Amino acid sequence: MKPTYDSGGSKKSQGQREVQDEHGTLYRLTDKVSEGGQGVVCFTEYPGVLVKVSKFPRAHAHSASWFEQVQRVKRLPLDGLKVARPQAMIVKPRHGYVMELMDGLEPLHHLLEAPAERGTHGFLETGGLSRRLRLLAALAGTLSELHGRGLAYGDLSPGNVFVSRSTEHSEVWLIDCDNIGVLSQTSAHPVYTPDYGAPEIVRGVSGIDSLTDAWSFAVIAFQLLTLQHPLKGDLVNDGDEDVEQRALRGELPWIDDADDGSNRASSGIPRNWVVSNKLASLFQQCFGPGRNAPLERPTMSEWRAALELALNMLVSCGNCGSMFYFNADWQCGFCDHVESAGQHLLLRHFLHAPELKDEPGVQGDCLIRTGYHQVLNDAPIELCASPPGTATYAQSDAYCTLTITDDGLCIDPVRGMSVQLQTQSDANLKLLKRREIRAPRRVRETYALHLGDAERRHVWFFQW
Repeated sequence: MKPTYDSGGSKKSQGQREVQDEHGTLYRLTDKVSEGGQGVVCFTEYPGVLVKVSKFPRAHAHSASWFEQVQRVKRLPLDGLKVARPQAMIVKPRHGYVMELMDGLEPLHHLLEAPAERGTHGFLETGGLSRRLRLLAALAGTLSELHGRGLAYGDLSPGNVFVSRSTEHSEVWLIDCDNIGVLSQTSAHPVYTPDYGAPEIVRGVSGIDSLTDAWSFAVIAFQLLTLQHPLKGDLVNDGDEDVEQRALRGELPWIDDADDGSNRASSGIPRNWVVSNKLASLFQQCFGPGRNAPLERPTMSEWRAALELALNMLVSCGNCGSMFYFNADWQCGFCDHVESAGQHLLLRHFLHAPELKDEPGVQGDCLIRTGYHQVLNDAPIELCASPPGTATYAQSDAYCTLTITDDGLCIDPVRGMSVQLQTQSDANLKLLKRREIRAPRRVRETYALHLGDAERRHVWFFQW
């Protein structure tokens, strides 16, 4: 039999596993999901229904104030967000609340436990790089929307994030949302999960806000990608508890600090395998200057854009089946296999901006190289209206879809969108009104795909 828990979080007999909500509905608590300073989250006999119960008796002042906070959260504007908000209040035997969650999800910390035991093999078996980037991009999107509504999540940790159990899916939900709040309030007893609280929270000098959420997200992202905590290098791991607490308070450099190597880590996955250049820059910004200057930390919109950009740069490895970042050698870091460039299509992005023709560095044809790339593998990709690398790119309208089939390279323009194709041998632009197919045998001719109007448009260059 699986272990069960009473409303205080300890194992009890059959007669002590039930709690009751304000409507008189009884819930039998089964497996414990997570446990924090305020209470315990448990599964129930109802699929997709979780219950959180306070650790404190009903008469305790902390229990009463927490109960009022949860009732405030119920009234917050959370519609449309993937947040398991309180659905009903638990009133017996202790305070708590009921939340609903879609089926087929598991805590994010499962993706940290398996790789920790099996290293790179565990990393790949649990979905590898592409799955982790998709999950993190989805989480960043939810947090960005939450912050856009003037709210902060609060106690963000791998135990409070639920993700698809199947590696084929990328659903992400936040549970345990009783700490969501509007304003930051300094507290002598701040609520946070050890290892994930922002330094100012750990020091007790700040309440929750979007900047503390951004810190916790960055820690989760770095751990999920590298299998290494960003503050726990060899100096911390070889030291005593006081050294670890100093690191978590922000008093020691992070493990990849650009200026101080005293806390380097000898463990973890090599960064260039799993961290793109843009993500590396954001990690430096967050854990370097942002460690003790919260305003220096990247926003969730910046994280979301960088993660979506990283996804665009992935190449599928025909040997180990994993995904790796595009590099000039087309070599997979996980197995050293050199992938055939002919199995993929690399697109380079430019902006056409005639109004900047007199500016230094602008080419005669008014093209500005942005430095962004996208790789077409065996799955179709959409080229969208917003500039790549921006927070709005993935949500903007699609201009066209590109697919590699047995017939060749297929370009499918979206009805009503201006899509023009140009070849190196012909300067004229051809307006595409229907599917355009380039023959399956490549001749390495250079193409330019123009998206948008004449005044300002995107231009994607590729060879086929």
